[in-house]
Amino acid sequence: MSIHRIYRPGLTAGAGRTELEDEDFHYVKNVLRLKPGSLLMLFDGVGNEYTAVIEGFESSKAILSIKHSKRILYDSPSLTLAQALPKESKMDFIVQKATELGVRYIIPFTSSRTVPKLTADKAAARVTRWRKIASEAAKQCGGAIVPKVSEIVNFEAMLEEAARSPLALFFWEEEKSRGIRDIFSNPSGPEISGVSVVVGPEGGFSRSETAAARDRDFTTVHLGRRILRVETAALVILSIIQYEIGSIGLPLERKATQ
Repeated sequence: MSIHRIYRPGLTAGAGRTELEDEDFHYVKNVLRLKPGSLLMLFDGVGNEYTAVIEGFESSKAILSIKHSKRILYDSPSLTLAQALPKESKMDFIVQKATELGVRYIIPFTSSRTVPKLTADKAAARVTRWRKIASEAAKQCGGAIVPKVSEIVNFEAMLEEAARSPLALFFWEEEKSRGIRDIFSNPSGPEISGVSVVVGPEGGFSRSETAAARDRDFTTVHLGRRILRVETAALVILSIIQYEIGSIGLPLERKATQ
């Protein structure tokens, strides 16, 4: 039987004991109905996992004893997804699936053709929701890393942040000469330690935005002849990258250090 996983940010390897309160306490005691002596797997969202045993329950918290910790090392490059805000609740889906596909950093941004116009309060609420979705998705898929979800930024701020990756890809439907297959067609090329992927809104990017990206050394690229929905495009791109240079298709055993 698999061990249930709990997200515990800020946990340190030297901690001998820890406590679960609020939602985690309710989940462990009332939903899972675990008893003292039951095992749990805690993860801190930055690559560390901890095996813990439930010592007991108090009125509003569970007391855990940490028995073992390990550092998970991934062979995958650091993946950043910069996603223009799509309509409706599509971003929820994108954040969830991007987390499952091993993205480390998600940058939601606005561009000239984004439809959602959010007040400051609504934008903050959306970001809070996306961060929770990311942590829940990491817990479900067995990931040891919870991607950072930034505040919603404008197009220029997104370019500045996404350009930090060694390889920065800007997906533009009007790009004719360079497809994603061309990017990874040289197996003897240098190892890529990080990739940023920029995906536009339903209406795509303007020519001026594309020119600005090229000025920042982004490589414009297309996905082929098919017209994909925003949420489909993001997942296809991430899946291809993870297959070509990432974790999809690798041996099942993850590297770990004590």
